[in-house]
Amino acid sequence: MTERDLLRTALIIPPKGRAVLCVWAAVPGVFCAPFVFWQSLFAGCIFCALWACLVFAAWARACSFTAVLTARNTAVRAGIAVPITRQLPRRAVTGVWALRTPLLWLAGCSVLVVHGPGVQLFLPGVDALQAQALAAVLMEETP
Repeated sequence: MTERDLLRTALIIPPKGRAVLCVWAAVPGVFCAPFVFWQSLFAGCIFCALWACLVFAAWARACSFTAVLTARNTAVRAGIAVPITRQLPRRAVTGVWALRTPLLWLAGCSVLVVHGPGVQLFLPGVDALQAQALAAVLMEETP
């Protein structure tokens, strides 16, 4: 994938990447649920319902996530009711990490962390090829 392709397309989280994010959100609840059910059945059911709402909110936010590379900025837009856009000038990028856990590797995705002065942009669950191409493009311009 070239820089021209990145400038024309927006990075979104593919369905497998959203599934990985939902698994990450669900795992702590799965480990905590037996302890809540041990207290009472009603508390366990309420806990599971609230945790399911939390996982659904994580999925909905992942569906609204978009990262766009422009000629001067990297812009990340996410939000369900109130979308928020964060922009990081390309010349201000000081480092890029591509993180791949075994679960992300199976899904063909990566978490891309873009460092700048006083800011870190997390691009979760992005397609691995797009993440590598974006990291290469962002690091080309770093002085």
